[in-house]
Order: sequence, then structure tokens, then C-alpha cells
Amino acid sequence: MAASLVEYVVARQREGWNVLRNGAPIGRRGVLVRALDFATHLAEREAILGGRSTRVLMASEDTDYLPGCQPWCRAA
Repeated sequence: MAASLVEYVVARQREGWNVLRNGAPIGRRGVLVRALDFATHLAEREAILGGRSTRVLMASEDTDYLPGCQPWCRAA
């Protein structure tokens, strides 16, 4: 049985950041770093406990909202 891919997406919305799991909203954070941390935590947990492939995505133009964004911008 092939493992299904689960996507966690961090998307900007108004004054905060939504965390979506396969398109369904599952959380909201006011700071991008906290939203990424939350999504990454859930993705890692699901990969370990659920045996699924996971990934965390965000828009590359949102890297400006990360602290010390210069290294992040170069990597994106």
C-alpha cells in the first residue's frame, strides 16, 4: 500500500496565518514563525505515527515576514 501525501500549507490571511491540512483549515496563528512551527510539528507527528509522507508549504513571497529573512529568501 502506497503512503499518501499530506500537505500542510501556511497561508497569509488578513492579520494572521492559517494552517491548512490538505486544504482544510486546522489552525491559525498571528505570527508566521509560529504557524510554520505548528504545521511542521503536525507534519512530523503524522509522518512518524501515521506512516504518511508529509510536507509543509508556504508562498515564497511570504519569506519577508520571517525574522532575519535574508537567508530564507536566498533559500526560497
